[in-house]
Amino acid sequence: MKFSMRHKEQSYNTAQIVLHWTIAALIVFNYFISDEMGRAFRQHLEDSNNGYSFTASIHVYVGLAIIALVVVRVIVRFMSKKTKIVSKHLFERAAHIIHECLYLLMFLVPVFGATAWYFGIHFMGDVHEIAINTMMSLVLLHAFAALFHQYILKDGTLLKMFGQK
Repeated sequence: MKFSMRHKEQSYNTAQIVLHWTIAALIVFNYFISDEMGRAFRQHLEDSNNGYSFTASIHVYVGLAIIALVVVRVIVRFMSKKTKIVSKHLFERAAHIIHECLYLLMFLVPVFGATAWYFGIHFMGDVHEIAINTMMSLVLLHAFAALFHQYILKDGTLLKMFGQK
């Protein structure tokens, strides 16, 4: 069985590339600074004027920025002209589903967090935490697939996201 993607795509435009890497960097940044968010959130639930450490504030505002950038990214994605031949190949369908889940989670994870933080809904904090861990698992799968395309299939897919193909 040969692993090859049958669709032909033009390179990503500059806006898509910048949005991809900016959102990715912000998500990774927020993931790694989130250690104290549980404590900050509990303090914030007890007293809405409390829990605003520098790190917690940055985490919240970066999350809000991610929401805005994801909305822009979806708009840019739909406005971009990409030709794609629909495939029935299992791996292509799986890749499509994973991409759609990533888009959904990139939006929902910070929405869940903002809902928890601004509306004081403890349960949404738990949903936020589960959703981010799910998303990070998909991000790792996405990164692995990009490396697989670049170094095993040698189809230049990864280079497209660096604007080189």
